[in-house]
Amino acid sequence: MTETLFSASEPSAASPARDLPDLVRLSYLTFVVVALLNHAWFTDLSDLAPLDAVEGGSLATQLLFGSMILVGIPMVWHLGLARLRPVLSRPALLFGLWLLATTLLSGDLALSLRRLALYGIAAFLAASLLVVARSARQLADAFAMAGFTVLVSSYLGLLIVPALTIHSHYDLTGEIGHDGLWRGIFSHKNEAGMAMTILVILGLFIASVRSRLLGWTMVAASGVFLVGSGSKTPLITLAMVLGISWLCRVIHSRAVRVLVLVGPVLLLITITIGSIVVPPVRSVLDVVLPDATFTARNEIWSFAIDNIVQKPLTGFGFGAFWLTERTVYASIVNPDTTWVQMATQAHNSFLDAALAMGLPGFVLTLLVFIAIPTRDFLYRLPQGATDPSAVLFMRLWQLVLLSASFETILFNPNTPAFGMIVMAISGLRMLTVRPVIA
Repeated sequence: MTETLFSASEPSAASPARDLPDLVRLSYLTFVVVALLNHAWFTDLSDLAPLDAVEGGSLATQLLFGSMILVGIPMVWHLGLARLRPVLSRPALLFGLWLLATTLLSGDLALSLRRLALYGIAAFLAASLLVVARSARQLADAFAMAGFTVLVSSYLGLLIVPALTIHSHYDLTGEIGHDGLWRGIFSHKNEAGMAMTILVILGLFIASVRSRLLGWTMVAASGVFLVGSGSKTPLITLAMVLGISWLCRVIHSRAVRVLVLVGPVLLLITITIGSIVVPPVRSVLDVVLPDATFTARNEIWSFAIDNIVQKPLTGFGFGAFWLTERTVYASIVNPDTTWVQMATQAHNSFLDAALAMGLPGFVLTLLVFIAIPTRDFLYRLPQGATDPSAVLFMRLWQLVLLSASFETILFNPNTPAFGMIVMAISGLRMLTVRPVIA
């Protein structure tokens, strides 16, 4: 008897030739999910040293992910490495090869290779969740254990160590107006907000395949914390994602479904990048939006585009642009760009793709993160409209994708969003290409 990939029921009693005890599977799944959501707990924002570690990568992070990959690879190998083969589509392989090639051409090769290694490890760990999970119920159990670990720790932190879990005027982040906003175990309220939206979506999945009580409790607890974080963008994005998933259930036209899935993402790309390179878009935004600068992000986008033009083919290398000599000393050339010295990202995943890999990398990013997942999800319809796993993957994919126009989360494994979109895209691919577990 075969088991559909992530079906809502438990697998048959007959054990496959290559098996692992459920305790081992569940322990691995839970630990990896917690680490992908946040691996740097209780950051002291009044101390510069932890801030530098969060942005630049710490020895503890390297050891943690290195240890997990040493466990993950043997487990996936034992269960069957071929199960990951569907994820390695031609576009994904081309994306990976171009990312590697441009990394090797980086102006800071050691830095780019180190960041690429962490990127690859985090991506493998996220995809491995779909190989190690025996069923949808087991995956939901892991989500529940990981989610409540994060939630309980964050809520207790508010009571026990508020200095490490609530923003205050002692923070050295250079931001104002965040006093009193919750961040829990995370280093910033925006990171906490994204994590809580993810937990809401995971809670809905748990309610569908495991326990309504457990799932809706997670949804409620995550929702309250999301409000306490004051993160408006994740809240708006979550509402959009739930609306998109509802429309995909009730709309039968394939063309309209494509528009529902891709339209909002392309619109955000247009009003962000387009606001810099297309003057008519800028003019319309100035009239329509009260803050058409997107909290001064437009200045960062303009600076990024000016530099993309300088190296349009190969870019500057993975993670080798921000916080380097080109940005730290930019104010010497242009005194009006002193803010660039502190910028750690373009606040736009697609611009950072072009900065790291040139315009070919930008196109490949659109192909791998937008076009292929759209095709895979539509392939599952009409089944995908009611399949809890397909809906889970679609919601996580859309959540991160809609946020990618304002944050560099597609290329930052230190964010809770990165592992989720990798798992989501891999899940949609596996559901399409190999819908059964032997």
